[in-house]
Amino acid sequence: MASWPGEDVYARNLFGELLPSEGLPFVYTPFSAALLSVTSLLPAQTSFVLWTTGCVATLAFIIGVCLPRSLPRRRTIWLTLLLLGCCTTIVAQHLVWGQINLFLAGLCLADFVRHTNGRWSRFVPKGVLIGIAAGIKLTPAIFIPYLLITRQWRMAVSAVAGFAGTVIIGGILFPTMSVTYWFSDVWQLSSKVDLGTQFASAGNNSIQGAAAAIGHWAVSPSKVIVIVVAVLGLFAGAKIFRAGQMLAAVLAVGMTASLVSPVSWLHHWVYLIPALVVLWFLGRKPTRVFVAAAALVLLIHGTDLGEHMLQNGPTLLAPLGILLRESLLLISVSTIGLFLALRSRPSPPAAAILDHRPVEGIPART
Repeated sequence: MASWPGEDVYARNLFGELLPSEGLPFVYTPFSAALLSVTSLLPAQTSFVLWTTGCVATLAFIIGVCLPRSLPRRRTIWLTLLLLGCCTTIVAQHLVWGQINLFLAGLCLADFVRHTNGRWSRFVPKGVLIGIAAGIKLTPAIFIPYLLITRQWRMAVSAVAGFAGTVIIGGILFPTMSVTYWFSDVWQLSSKVDLGTQFASAGNNSIQGAAAAIGHWAVSPSKVIVIVVAVLGLFAGAKIFRAGQMLAAVLAVGMTASLVSPVSWLHHWVYLIPALVVLWFLGRKPTRVFVAAAALVLLIHGTDLGEHMLQNGPTLLAPLGILLRESLLLISVSTIGLFLALRSRPSPPAAAILDHRPVEGIPART
């Protein structure tokens, strides 16, 4: 955890006991600066333990959302998947660096799966949590156009209102910092997030990161690909949603955000873990073989292994090294494609259909 500098948080790097000696830039919104400043009130080790515990608890919630309620030995499977999830390269990096992405995914998924007319929805309309998540870090804002495309008008309006509320609160608390962020830093985030030299590293599995690994000349053309993938990802999510697979649709859009972001570190791909869980229960044997293989790649930290093979292995293994190095990108694209292909297929007898709650726009599946 970083220490609060007591000045413009965007003016210099943050430093802390558990951070690199050169510090790290703060790239989140002024609203998130207000929220995260609470962690500096506690000793670094205490904040780290509490933060890590919260991340694991949120991962448990996310996995629980993805498991069919009628699943035999559900609790045992839940705990097993939680343990395996914590061992993946995604969550391991998330916990080591004290990241926030699991919390944001938890907020968004909680918004999507809760009852429209539930107790909490009377005070916090569905969509507000998505807006708050986007107000902490901009990436979840991809769900707003998704809500518009799927005609979930009330959620979309609530999400915009929630986001606007965070901007207003941040502006009241930190007026100068808000001007700096919204009128300057927000347009330079990719150059700050890549830490100067890491854009083309194995840790950045976004489309632009993969293109940069090919060569600097490929970065500009890849921006066109990013726009195409963003549009295709949103409309794929809409098709999946209209087929009744609400959770799969949300996860597809979440993965799309990591694909199209200029910088998507390993710990950004938090939607991939629940996506594989959902895909397991939607598919049959060939799909489950893919899920098992993908899970193995995540558990052996395939991105690092692929980078090692490319740097130190024989030329013969270079194709495998490339596949592993960009494995998060490739697995996510494949998972979205499988969600799309399976959107209308009835679940096999061995995999009961996911017990999705009623959501705006489609009925609950039975």
